[in-house]
Amino acid sequence: MTARAQPRIVIESLDDHRNPSFRAALRLYNRIFPAKEKIDHRYFVELLQEKRLGLLFPFNVHFLVARSGGRVVGLATGSYLAVVNMGFVGYLAAAPKTKGSRIGVRLRSRLVEEMRRDARAAARPDLDAVMGEVEGDNPWLRHLVSRRGALALDIDYRQPSLRAGEPTVPLVLYLEPIAAPIRSLSTRRVRAILYAIQRRVYRLRFPLREPTFRRVLRSLENRRRVGVRRLA
Repeated sequence: MTARAQPRIVIESLDDHRNPSFRAALRLYNRIFPAKEKIDHRYFVELLQEKRLGLLFPFNVHFLVARSGGRVVGLATGSYLAVVNMGFVGYLAAAPKTKGSRIGVRLRSRLVEEMRRDARAAARPDLDAVMGEVEGDNPWLRHLVSRRGALALDIDYRQPSLRAGEPTVPLVLYLEPIAAPIRSLSTRRVRAILYAIQRRVYRLRFPLREPTFRRVLRSLENRRRVGVRRLA
């Protein structure tokens, strides 16, 4: 008996929250991520509305879905931060039943390519780097550091609270070079990166009003450069 062919995986970039694939992706998002890691759906809806109307340039956002046999089996979100010419990976997930299909790897690769196009559209030769925030013991972080030349930045980084009244979360902010190797960053550039994340990714109107953000900035005051942190 001939083995049944597996459905082809198609990756689609969405720019309209009314797309049925968007609603299916949100259902997958709700199933995979724990409550403490999820953000309100309106966040994604408003970003896609701004993107569809052409209001973001030179910044950009991306909401990618992977479909197989008509079903949404993966999603990836990210932002291009034009002011620092870097991309920020937000959420990345694949349906549990697709284990071994490398859907997550394909989604992330496509996300990086989209951000590289953003950089060129903003008159940059290429994207400088891709960033993300993960737990310090995350195996993916070790893979990025050992295999892709990523830097786990040596700063006291905390993810802003995703909901009012909830605490900030200590995470590791990593930076994966794209255009050229990066060994360390000037403190000034790190401040610009942190501010861009607060304003453009988490959409905080006044980051300097946030005590946690001010504390991180104070910890950088006597440093000229920021290098890598030692992983536990």
